[in-house]
Order: sequence, then C-alpha cells, then structure tokens
Amino acid sequence: MPAKLKKRKPAVNNRVPLFGAILLVGLLAGGFGLYRQLQPKTTEAPEAARILEVQAHMPFQILIPAYMPKEFDRLGVEIQVDQVGPGGEPMIQLMYSTRKGKTLFVREWVPVNPASEILAASRPVETKWGKGWLLKQGESLAALWIDVGPLRVSIYSPDPYTVTPEQLLEMAETIGPASNQQVFSFVVDLPDVHEVEPAPPFEVPVNAEGVQELTLVVTPGGYTPVRFSVKQGVPVRLIFRQLGQVGCGNVLIFPIDSQNSTALTLETPEDKEVLDFTPTQTGEFQFTCSHQMYRGVMVVLP
Repeated sequence: MPAKLKKRKPAVNNRVPLFGAILLVGLLAGGFGLYRQLQPKTTEAPEAARILEVQAHMPFQILIPAYMPKEFDRLGVEIQVDQVGPGGEPMIQLMYSTRKGKTLFVREWVPVNPASEILAASRPVETKWGKGWLLKQGESLAALWIDVGPLRVSIYSPDPYTVTPEQLLEMAETIGPASNQQVFSFVVDLPDVHEVEPAPPFEVPVNAEGVQELTLVVTPGGYTPVRFSVKQGVPVRLIFRQLGQVGCGNVLIFPIDSQNSTALTLETPEDKEVLDFTPTQTGEFQFTCSHQMYRGVMVVLP
C-alpha cells in the first residue's frame, strides 16, 4: 500500500518580521536620540551668579536676556555699577564681548523724567513690555530701548553689523531677572521688523529762563539725540555728557554757524561741558567727534 503523504505547512520566513522589528527599534531609538538633541536644553545663565553679587548695590532689579547670540561670552561679561544715566541716575552697564572683539552693551536705569530722555531718530516698535524704540544706522540696527515697568533698558552694539534688529528684539522679549534665569541654547523664531518712517528731529524745549536747553549724550552707539531742532534767534544751552567708553567721542566739534565751530572735551565719564550760544543762521549743521566717527545734525528753524 502506498504510504500516505503528509501535508507540510508552508515554511514561514521568520527573518523578515525579525529584521523589521530590529529596524523599527533602531529607528525609534535613533529618532528618540535625535528628538532629545533637538529638544530645547536649558541652563542657568552663566553670568547670573556674578550679577546677583552686585544686585544689593543697585536700587533696582537687574535684568538679563535669556536669548543672546552664542558668539558672545556671557560668563566673561564686564559689569560696571558706577555708571550714570542721561539724567544722572544710577545705572548698571553689562558689556558682552566676542572672540573677535565685538561688543554688546546692556544698560539699565530708572529715568528721572522718562519723557525727556528720548532715543532721537528712532522708530517705535511693540514688544511684550509695550512700546520700544529702534535706532538704525543705514540698513543695520544701532540701538534698542525698552521700558520694563519704571526701568529703562538699552541694548546696542557700537558696530551696527554685530547683531540684527531681529536679534535685539528677541533679547528684549526674553529679558528677565538674573535669579533663576534660563538661557535657551536652540535657535529661536526671530520676530519680523516692519519698517516705518524715522521720527522727526527732537524739538528742543524752551525753559523758564527763555533758553532752549538740551542735554546731548554720546554713547558707544552714537549721539542722543542724533538729530534735534532749535529756533533761530533764541538762546541755546547745550549740556554735553558721555555714557560709557566712547573713545574719541569725548571730544565734540560743534558748529555755532556755517563759519564757526567750537570744541567741547570731557576729561572723565562723569564730566560735563556746557555751551551757550544763539543760532543766527537757519539750515542743517553737522556736529561730530574729533575723528568724525560720531555724527549728528542740528536743524535751525526760522
């Protein structure tokens, strides 16, 4: 009798699902590793401890930005607490530097009269703190001012190509107390900057003595105000001061008219010089530092 043939079950290739499982696990593990790398890593601000050491000597809370371009050495920040604001107010200055020698300044003070301290030729911008002011030189930003409550914060670089307007706005948006401040190591979504017309020249007011009185401040970012207007035939009192390390900016070459000019020199950062004159000619008159690196304009109106 012929033997019965047993039906054999088709062979199952177990290698395929096993390989697929291994591949899936590998992809998941790799994806998780990549996910962890892409996740925002937070650390305490490197300069926070040093900031808190000087906090007790300041009459206001010191703020630092969470976001800052990575090329700046945060740990090596230079802290100066002996500075004075435009109106003589106590001020702190934080100077951050790069290996290539570029600098970024963060200055903070409580204005005695906020309305009188303006960033001339700037344009208004909105931040989460409210209104801010952007000052540009050419196609690049020179300075940004914001008010955080009563505190005024200035962020700027002497070299307008060190940071972009978007980067300075992001620094302003992420500013906060040094205590428990977090610094994000990933690239943030930078805000859009919409162009608007620059503000007109600052109109110098007439004081109770009938004198057009103006405080002209030179900083590493330029003059404040950079453009101002006065009336012809009305006496002017110009008070010249400096804010920070300005190099040749401590010398002001100022035109009295189209034929004559005078030089004002500040011997120390705390010094001030006063110039009294009466404008006799209308037009625009450019004032500069001794090397013409800093420039501003006085407009004399009829």
